[in-house]
Amino acid sequence: MSVVEFPSLICEGPPFSIASLFFKSYGRNVVRNSLKFIGKSASLISATTLLMATTAIIPAEAANKAGARCTKVNAKAKIGGDSYVCTKNPTVKNAKLTWVWAGCIASHKLYVDANNRLKTITESAAQASTMLDTEIAALKAEAPADEAQAKVFDQKAADAKAKQTTALAEAKTATDNATKAGATTTAGKTYTTAASTWTKAARSYELAAKNFERSAASLRDKIGEVAKKEKQKLNVAQTVENSKTEVKSTLENRKNACQPGL
Repeated sequence: MSVVEFPSLICEGPPFSIASLFFKSYGRNVVRNSLKFIGKSASLISATTLLMATTAIIPAEAANKAGARCTKVNAKAKIGGDSYVCTKNPTVKNAKLTWVWAGCIASHKLYVDANNRLKTITESAAQASTMLDTEIAALKAEAPADEAQAKVFDQKAADAKAKQTTALAEAKTATDNATKAGATTTAGKTYTTAASTWTKAARSYELAAKNFERSAASLRDKIGEVAKKEKQKLNVAQTVENSKTEVKSTLENRKNACQPGL
């Protein structure tokens, strides 16, 4: 019996489709033609051996590959030790279902959340800026009159302090006179009463001066609100810029994490 040697069947390249294609296109014909070539004297064992050699290179199921097509939405798989999901890559236009890295999905969510925050912050900032602009304009319009009134209170406070000083001096003089006249004498009692009256007047002038000073300070605080509100407006604008920076950062992270085939 003659022995026929068959060339080894080698599939180079990715194993996910070439072997299956080889078997479907050539496997059956090779086996069938080989049986004819061997002839009637070939044993069943020889044919079986050839069939086993041919099918040994065919994987039972094509392995999943990052970025490769898949069919079941949200199906999960482990590829190279990483988690993948069967979904559409958010960075690919007109994307089909493929195996997408879980890190891509997570980074896409962060980007979407950041983008939504930016939209909300931008809308709120616009309203806040409009309100602050209105308040700043009103404060600036009233500032000249407020400063003028504050100066009036300054003068009244100064006058009250001057009267307080005079009253204290009068009280001291009356006390001294009472001592000289004698506390129990009619003149002494009169001076004592006068000293008490001047002391009370001095206290009233002191309180008046403090009230005028507080009124002047309040008006100047109001004028100072312009600077505070302008700072608030800057902070509002900075919040928007910070949110934009977050969006850019998460977008870049998504771009890196969602590279097709990663």
